Amino acid sequence: MKSRLFRILGLAFFALLGFSCNTRPNSHQVVFWNSMGGPLGDVLDSLITLYNQQADLPVVSVNMGSYGTLSQKLMGAVASNKPPVLAQVYESWTSELLDNGKIEPFESFLQPYFEDSVLADLWPVLLEDNRFDGRLITFPFNKSVPVFYYNRDLFRQYGIDSFPRTWEEFRRVAKRLTLDTDGDGTVDIYGTAFPVSVWWFLTMLYQKGGRVIQGDSIVLDSPEAREVLQYMVDLIYRDSCAYLTTGYRHQNDFATGHVAMIWGTIVSYAFMKEAINFDLGVAPVPSFGKPLVVVSGTNVAIFKGVTRAQQEGAARFVRFFLRPEIQALWSAGTGYIPLRRSALDQPLLRDFLSQVPGMREGMLQLEHATFEPRDPIWFTGRRYLSTEGLEPALRGVLPVDQAIRRAQRLLQTELNRRKRLERSLRRRPHTAG
Repeated sequence: MKSRLFRILGLAFFALLGFSCNTRPNSHQVVFWNSMGGPLGDVLDSLITLYNQQADLPVVSVNMGSYGTLSQKLMGAVASNKPPVLAQVYESWTSELLDNGKIEPFESFLQPYFEDSVLADLWPVLLEDNRFDGRLITFPFNKSVPVFYYNRDLFRQYGIDSFPRTWEEFRRVAKRLTLDTDGDGTVDIYGTAFPVSVWWFLTMLYQKGGRVIQGDSIVLDSPEAREVLQYMVDLIYRDSCAYLTTGYRHQNDFATGHVAMIWGTIVSYAFMKEAINFDLGVAPVPSFGKPLVVVSGTNVAIFKGVTRAQQEGAARFVRFFLRPEIQALWSAGTGYIPLRRSALDQPLLRDFLSQVPGMREGMLQLEHATFEPRDPIWFTGRRYLSTEGLEPALRGVLPVDQAIRRAQRLLQTELNRRKRLERSLRRRPHTAG
C-alpha cells in the first residue's frame, strides 16, 4: 500500500493537479509543528511536498515525536513569543491558548480562502468542535472515530452472523468466543482485550447521557459513569471474557488470532494489516440504544506572533489540504477520516474502503458523533480520570464507586485550582510597560 501510495503521489497526482516542478524561492516559511510519525508522517510529508511545488511560502514540517512533547514545546514557545506558524492542537490546548490571546482565529481567513461550499461539505461535528463562542478558531486536521476490529473467520466458525449492535450483545458474543481450543483448561482465545481507555469510557458514558464536565461543574460521579465502568470491569472479572493490556498489546494479540475482537481507532488498520492473515472485519461501536461515538484526533491552529503573510500561507496550506482529491490521498494513506464528505466519492478512497468490510460504515459514524470536553482542565483531567479512576477499578484495586469518586475529587480539585488562578489574575494590577 505504501509503495502504491507514493507512486500515486509521485507521478499520477502531479499530472492530475498540474503542479509545476519549479519551486519558487522565498526566504519565508510556514513552520508546521506536528506529531505525525511513522507511516502517517510519511503521508503528511508527501502531501507537503506536493503543496510546496506551487506554494508562495513553503511549509516546513517539524515533527515533535509525541503529543506530550508537542504540547510542552508549544506552550513554551508561545510563552516566549516564538511560536510556529501552524501546529496541531487538542481542544483543551486551544481553550488555554485562546484564553491567553495566542491564536489567530481561522474565522479571519474564511474569505477569501474557504468558500461556503467547502465549509458546507465538512462534517458538521468537526466544525462545531472547532468553534468557540460562535467563532471558527481552529480547523480539523487528523480525525478518527472508534471502531471494532473482529475476526470474521471466528465469527463464521461459531455461527455468529454479524457484529453486535448493543453492549449486551457484545458481552454475549465475547463470552461465546472465549475459547479453550485444545482442551487443556487454559483459555487460548479471548473474546476481547483492551488497555485503560478514556476514549472507550467516554463513548459509553455519553451514550448513556452522562458527562464528565457540565458547564462549570464536574459531574463524573453519576449512576451512568458507575454503570459503564462496572460493565468494563465485569468483562474482565465476572464474565472472564476479556483481559487488560498495556500499550498496543491487544492489537498484537488480535493480529495473531488470540483475541476475537478489539476496540481501536480507525487508523489502527494501517498498523495491523501486514500482520493479519485472517478475514478481517470492521464494525461500528455497539451502543446502549442510540448510536454515538466520540471523535478523537487534533485540529490545527494558526498563531499570533508571526507575520500576516505567514498566517495566510498557513491558511492556503489548509485550503489545499481540504481539496477532495487530497483528502482521499490522506484518508487512504493513513486511515483518518476524510474531512470532507465528498472525498468519500473519490475513486482512490472508494477503492481503499472496499478492501475491508465495514470500513466505510465505521467512518460514517461521524454522522452521530460528539467530542471530548474542551475545558482547559481536561488537559490534566483526562490523565486523572485514566490513572486515578479507570485504572484502579480495571486492575481490581478499587471498587467502581470508590474509583469514580476518587476521579471526581481530583477533577474538582483541578477545577477549583484553575478558578483560584483566574481570580488571582483578575485581581492583579495592570502596569504600563
